[in-house]
Amino acid sequence: MLGNIVAFAPDEAGYRNIFSALYDEGFKSDVLGFTGAWVPWLRLVYLPAKLLTYLGFTDLQAVRLLAIGFSTLATLILIKLAKENGRDDRTFRAAIITISFIPTVFLWSSIGLRESFLYLEISSIFYFLSRIKDEIYISNLAGLAFSVYSLSMTKNYIFILFLFAFIATLVVFSILKPKRLLTHFLILVIAVMPLAFNPELVPAISNYLTGQVTKVDTVATGDINNDGRCDSFEPCAKGNEGNGSYVATGGMTVHALVDELKQSPNSILAKLSKVLGITAKLEAIAKSSTVLKTDKTVVENQKKLSLQQAGIKKPVAVIKSSLRFLFIPLIFKDNGSLFLNIQSIETPEWLFIYALFFIGLYRLIRGRREFDYAVIMATLFAFEFVGISALTEINVGTALRHRSLLLIPILVIWIARKKNKIIKVA
Repeated sequence: MLGNIVAFAPDEAGYRNIFSALYDEGFKSDVLGFTGAWVPWLRLVYLPAKLLTYLGFTDLQAVRLLAIGFSTLATLILIKLAKENGRDDRTFRAAIITISFIPTVFLWSSIGLRESFLYLEISSIFYFLSRIKDEIYISNLAGLAFSVYSLSMTKNYIFILFLFAFIATLVVFSILKPKRLLTHFLILVIAVMPLAFNPELVPAISNYLTGQVTKVDTVATGDINNDGRCDSFEPCAKGNEGNGSYVATGGMTVHALVDELKQSPNSILAKLSKVLGITAKLEAIAKSSTVLKTDKTVVENQKKLSLQQAGIKKPVAVIKSSLRFLFIPLIFKDNGSLFLNIQSIETPEWLFIYALFFIGLYRLIRGRREFDYAVIMATLFAFEFVGISALTEINVGTALRHRSLLLIPILVIWIARKKNKIIKVA
């Protein structure tokens, strides 16, 4: 339906271009998203898409079909884990269907971004961890190693969060089950292995932690995002006093979509939008939201579209930013753009997913579910991810896409194995 339209995720064009050049001689991975990735690994994971191009698919169609394939595998892995844990019940099935058809999640898992890679890698990590029990099987360790390595190549800061969760989990299990030191050691080796292949990860961790400690609030200076930069739309920018220029407000998706519908009139989406009158409506919205740069609505609109970074030295600010990350856009409220207002309709589904998380935690705490490597890792990662998002996210639209990564650990916690009851014999 989309054809060549990439307005819903402009980065998709960048990943399509990476794929187009990936198999050329002399390709370097200093590119969008995959900077520092090992080129043979990158060529391997994109190989199914490359084969599709030999069947006549365009590069964009191929990377989208690859994304659909990876997302489907991630879903199947979670279903397999639920079955192995004896937790393939009605609630789980309702949850997996709800998650799969949350409109934004459906979109992120179907277009050529890195999200589908992350879904598959994270699901695989939890699956193989869940299978590591009393006996050591090489197949499980090998699967875990490849999954962790792939995650480090795909998105290093997500890998770093997992690394911290690995270490904390192993510390806990070393206390609870000291006789399994060999297993703990092998898992630790797998967790730190990517540091040897990508030495840049070590200074990245150090620089990030140092940056958080030394971070100062810049909101008072007119820095809307509190990220230490002064973008042209922010009050802190000099020379923003009006030179008669116009700027687009209301989010960039509407404006980009209007342009691309005109450029791709033969796509199914363009034809449907024209027949249903959607194109005319979008054009009217785009025109009305193009205003003078000096208009006071520019800053007010940008505040709605932005998330304010919290500072690690202000715990209350971290909590507030975490809640904004989890719940924005809010339903029945103007969120600053047409598409964010549409996405806010998903709020009840997210509330259902969050309820699963807290109910799952309650059952773990009460001892009704087993604590294993996967469950502890999922719990730690979920809290880490929300915390790091509060410290780093600046754009609501991007944060929504990133938030979808929470769905996997939440499901893993929900489908934790029931704790075996000990029957006493008189």
